[in-house]
Amino acid sequence: SSRFSDKKERLMHLKTKQREFQKHVLKAMEGKEITDQLRWKIMSCKMRIEQLKQTICKENDEMTRHAEGLLRIKEENQKHYRRAQRHQEKKEKIQRHNRKLGDLVEKKTYDLKTQYEHLANLRRTHILELTSVIFPIEEVKTSMRDPADVSSESDNAMTSSTVSKLAEARRTTYLSGRWVCDDHNGDTSISITGPWITLPNNGDYSAYYNWVEEKKTTQGPDMEHNNPAYTISAALCYATQLVNTLSLILDVNLPKKLCNRQFCGENLSRHRFTRAVKKLNANILHLCFSQHVNLDLLHPLHTLRNLMYLVSPDTENLGRSGPFEISADLEDSMEFVDPSATGETDESGDEHVSDEETDLGTDWENLPSPRFCDIPSQQVEMLQSQSTQVSQPIASSSAGGMISSAAASVTSWLKAYTGHR
Repeated sequence: SSRFSDKKERLMHLKTKQREFQKHVLKAMEGKEITDQLRWKIMSCKMRIEQLKQTICKENDEMTRHAEGLLRIKEENQKHYRRAQRHQEKKEKIQRHNRKLGDLVEKKTYDLKTQYEHLANLRRTHILELTSVIFPIEEVKTSMRDPADVSSESDNAMTSSTVSKLAEARRTTYLSGRWVCDDHNGDTSISITGPWITLPNNGDYSAYYNWVEEKKTTQGPDMEHNNPAYTISAALCYATQLVNTLSLILDVNLPKKLCNRQFCGENLSRHRFTRAVKKLNANILHLCFSQHVNLDLLHPLHTLRNLMYLVSPDTENLGRSGPFEISADLEDSMEFVDPSATGETDESGDEHVSDEETDLGTDWENLPSPRFCDIPSQQVEMLQSQSTQVSQPIASSSAGGMISSAAASVTSWLKAYTGHR
């Protein structure tokens, strides 16, 4: 057995070697740890580099798409710019065209206005010449005595208030639903073509049909020579001729058909005479409306006075053309021309309307019908069908009249067409 000291020394020696070995191991481990750390860092950097590469590729793809989109937008912008330039050129061209048209319209409007003024002056000259040479219209003072004065002299018991009321009643007229004062009621008359042919200014033509009714019961030379009916009918006949002539000169369509010979033929009954006077007054008012005559001067009962205002040289718009307004109040007042004659008929009981009141005859010009391409075949078929219907027996007289009138109209149409050919 060895000694304790040897064993202790050997232990110390082993411990020393152990410590040295541990130092060598620690040194070796430090190098490996550093290597592992470097490897880890390298791996991390590689992963980051890979991620960056992927990000760069992705961003490059995005940039490529954006570049392509930007290129498309630039191309579209260029197209829009070129289109905008074309539109701007078109706009400028249209503006130049509109300016030319505006200048042309302004020139044409001025020319039209000038022509209208020239036409109005010509119409005015012709109308003034017509009314000064052929149809002069003048106001004639009458020597009629006031009925109030006559009543005052015949009846001394009548008070002054009653006389004044009668005078006031004589100077009032029912107009537009109310009684209005009429200063020109019976003091004056209006003459046409001469001082011997006059009409009562108040529109009271009862002397005509009173004379007609009196003539039926009384016969004699005095009834033919000394009567107011001839004067009234002559004045109304001249007024009708003047109105129809003015409508042609002014190019105004009259609302009522009234031929020139209406008042100069046979003696008219009260109903027919009143209706003809209403038509004449309506036509005169229509002409006054078309020439913008002052409505305050017009009266639905004053036939020749309205005509006098119409053709007066003081009428500023005489000869004008264009649209105009119609006074409904004055037209509505036409029914009061002779309220007592409303609903009256001839002695036969049933009023017969003659052709003179409805058919203008030769007073209007007949114009040929226009030509159409497809008229011949249709007309021949209609003519054949109408001829077969006419050949058959007709039970009703009204049906026969309708068929014959249709056949006559088709025949006249066919004649007009063949005449054009």
